[in-house]
Amino acid sequence: MFQSLHPNLKVRLGLNFFQKLTQTAVFPFLTIYFVRQFGATETGPLIVLTMIASFITSLFGGQLSDRYGRKRILFIGEILRFACYIGMAIAGSHVIDSATLLFIFFFLSHLLSSAITPANEAILIDDSRPEQRKYLYTLSYWIMNGSIVIGSLIGGFFFEQYLLSLLVSTAFLSFGCVFFIYLKLEDHYQPVRTKSRKTTRMWTGYETVIKNRLFLFYLIAGILTLSLELQLTHYLAIHFAETLQVVPLFHFSLDGTSVLGLLRAENTILVLLLGLVLMRWTQSISERALLYTGVTLFSLGFAILPVSNDFSMLFLATACFTFGELLYVPIHQAMLARLIEDHLRSQYLAVNGLRYRGALLIGAISVSAYNVVSPGWMAITYICFGILAIFFYRSILKELDKCQPLELKKAS
Repeated sequence: MFQSLHPNLKVRLGLNFFQKLTQTAVFPFLTIYFVRQFGATETGPLIVLTMIASFITSLFGGQLSDRYGRKRILFIGEILRFACYIGMAIAGSHVIDSATLLFIFFFLSHLLSSAITPANEAILIDDSRPEQRKYLYTLSYWIMNGSIVIGSLIGGFFFEQYLLSLLVSTAFLSFGCVFFIYLKLEDHYQPVRTKSRKTTRMWTGYETVIKNRLFLFYLIAGILTLSLELQLTHYLAIHFAETLQVVPLFHFSLDGTSVLGLLRAENTILVLLLGLVLMRWTQSISERALLYTGVTLFSLGFAILPVSNDFSMLFLATACFTFGELLYVPIHQAMLARLIEDHLRSQYLAVNGLRYRGALLIGAISVSAYNVVSPGWMAITYICFGILAIFFYRSILKELDKCQPLELKKAS
């Protein structure tokens, strides 16, 4: 199957690996650096500002990608990112050693990453056939998790004493991406030419996106499912730290933080070991059934986590939601291609970035409600999220079945 993929898709998967690797190895740890330099009170608003500005920039990036093409936006964006990484390396060197300047370049690199993301994601749809997308998104998800693991290990071992070396290495990898985009990436997307180029019409495409009812259903379902995953760093993180003081494991005793770390490691390892294998095992099963089953297992696994103190049960619950994740995520991602107009592809993908930000908002609310909402009620909430997500998916597929050939289920 891999050999049948368009060369652009192979280039895109390689770029995604290295881009995610550099971001994971540096950016999360820079937050720790800024807290040490500026203090937590000042760093918090700066990170929030970065997130808000990044989303706005992604909207501009999506619009520009649909207007001028994918390769041009990727090439210009990656060149500017390379310049930002050079600036970060200089700011973090002993020559200047300026935390303020480092943050400025960090901020700009985040904006550029967000600006090129819609073009990056649009390529997966531009150059793939419907029957390839489940495999393609499974492979992309597997590669992303692998890059996160490797990047986290690199950052964890080298950030404290080799920050400058990490920043320089990130700049070199970024330059390699520029070189790769210029030589290997072909832009087959033909922008729709319009007579008017007025600024006042710039957001017309986004008006169309917001009016797409099925896409909004898809976005809500995505927020509901992703918010469950982010509970591991929000409500559940606090719950484990506060309630799991001594958890026996063989001859050891673990605290809640250690348990959480092991469960997250289990999730990543299972994704890497079973991601591609599970796809082969489920080829003969209807994708509609896989989607519903995946969301059910995903929400059920998370529902067990807040109400159990037994490590073996927590281990099984993590395996449960991981299997569900592997079943539903590729199908969820492939479904998007059926909901969007071709000439607004990048703009849809930019708005789809609200999925992550909406899930983060739910995570923040769950933290604020920790002392009010009991673990039992939180488990019920997780199950309700899964039921609602299935309801929205079912509504989407029901409407799509009326007007399009079925692409999300096997022909019986």
